[in-house]
Amino acid sequence: MTPRIAGLAAVLFAAAAALTAKTGWDLVPRARSFPSWFVPAFVGGVITLVLAAGYVTLGIWRSRRTARPAGGRLASAVWILLPLSFICTSTVHQLYPFRLSAPEAFREVGPMLSFNLALTGIGFLAAAALALLYRSGRREEALLGLMALGFVLLVPNDACPNPFNETWIATVGASPLMFLPNLYASLFGMGALLGFRPRLSALALAGTCVAVALLGLGHSARIIW
Repeated sequence: MTPRIAGLAAVLFAAAAALTAKTGWDLVPRARSFPSWFVPAFVGGVITLVLAAGYVTLGIWRSRRTARPAGGRLASAVWILLPLSFICTSTVHQLYPFRLSAPEAFREVGPMLSFNLALTGIGFLAAAALALLYRSGRREEALLGLMALGFVLLVPNDACPNPFNETWIATVGASPLMFLPNLYASLFGMGALLGFRPRLSALALAGTCVAVALLGLGHSARIIW
C-alpha cells in the first residue's frame, strides 16, 4: 500500500471527526426537538464511532508501508457492504433513489435535493464499480478511488430543514452531513481490507450500516424527528 492512500484516509478521518463533533455540539441545544433519549444516545454513539474510526485509521497509518490489500471472503463481504451502505443511508429519504418511483421524485423535489438523490445513486454505483476494480486485481487503485469518493461526499448536498442541518443551511445553503456514515464505512472497510483487526473492522462497517439504517427508518416513521 502506498503511503498516499493512508494519508488520504487520515485526512478523511479528520474531516469526518470534525463534522461529527460539530453535529453533536449543534444537537445538544436542540435536544427538545427529539425524544428525550435520542440526543444522549446519539452523542454517546458518535463518540464511540469516532474513537473506533480513529483507532482503525491509526492502524492504517502505522502499516502504510507494509500492508497489502487482502482478498478472500472477508474482502468480498466488505465490498458488498460498501455499496449497501448507500442504500442504508438513503433510508433517511425513504430509500430514494432506489425506488421505482425515483423519476417522479426527481421531478417533484428542488435542485438541491435532486443533487442529493443523484449523489446517493452515484455513490452506490461508484462503490460497486470500485468493488469490480478491486476484484480485477487493481486493489490499490480501488482503495485510492474509495478515498477519493469520500471527499466527493463531503460536498454540501442536503437542504432538508431539520435540527441536524439548520446551522449548515443558514451558513452555506446545504449540509454535508448525510454521507458521514459512508465515510466511516469506507474507513472501516479499508481497515478490514488492509488487515488491521480485519474482523473487528468489518464488524464496525456492518454496525455502521445497521445504525444509519435504523436512524433513517426512525426518521421515516417520525419516531425520532
